Amino acid sequence: MGLEDFFGLDRGEGMSESAFEAFKEKMKAAATQIAAIKKEEGKQKKKEEDLSKILLKFIKTSQKKELCLLISRCIEQNIPASFILAVILLSNKELLVENANEFLMLKSAMQMSENMAKDSDGEGHDTKSIVFFQKDATMPLKIKIALDAWIKELMSQAEEKGEKMIKSCYDVKYLKDEDEYGNVNITEEKSVKNAIVFLIAYVIEDFMKQNDEESDFEKIKEFSEFIIKGILEKTAEAMENMKLLK
Repeated sequence: MGLEDFFGLDRGEGMSESAFEAFKEKMKAAATQIAAIKKEEGKQKKKEEDLSKILLKFIKTSQKKELCLLISRCIEQNIPASFILAVILLSNKELLVENANEFLMLKSAMQMSENMAKDSDGEGHDTKSIVFFQKDATMPLKIKIALDAWIKELMSQAEEKGEKMIKSCYDVKYLKDEDEYGNVNITEEKSVKNAIVFLIAYVIEDFMKQNDEESDFEKIKEFSEFIIKGILEKTAEAMENMKLLK
């Protein structure tokens, strides 16, 4: 297809009136689509700004100094505010009450988990969905359900901000290697940033304490790294699938 075909031109004759009208309609549709994209981008930017304000207010008023420091580190590293908030909601339910209107923009993991965990025996709940905790027989089902719902919400928030999550949550190193023939190979080595791992670990430990459950921070940290790695891998996979669909 040449440019003439694309724009509806007749070779040597210019553009016919009907082709010109069709061209104008195409341009009008394209302009409408661009305007809609810009409007959506504006909404997303406003949403992120509003959630950032909630985080900053929390940092100023919270007595949990270690948590505030970890949140600050994550903000500095450009991790999306929506994801940070979804993380800390697990052990800071007061945020839901104080910011009810703003959190309409988030699917509240805590509200969802509380609804599912009303019956600690799990009646009516599909225990097959408890992906991460099935093998832990010592943990109460109520806690498993709450954590599972929370992790699912983290996945949802990460996918919503996929590109930014991938860029902000990894430390990337490029390693140079030269073989015996002088050929140079560059390999990429990625590791999850400590700030987000420690934030997730702190929140889980705090949540466990609130529910009178014993916890080992080193094990929780290992588990937190497992969670965020899985979330980032799923996010990258979802982004690839979207590219293929487009």
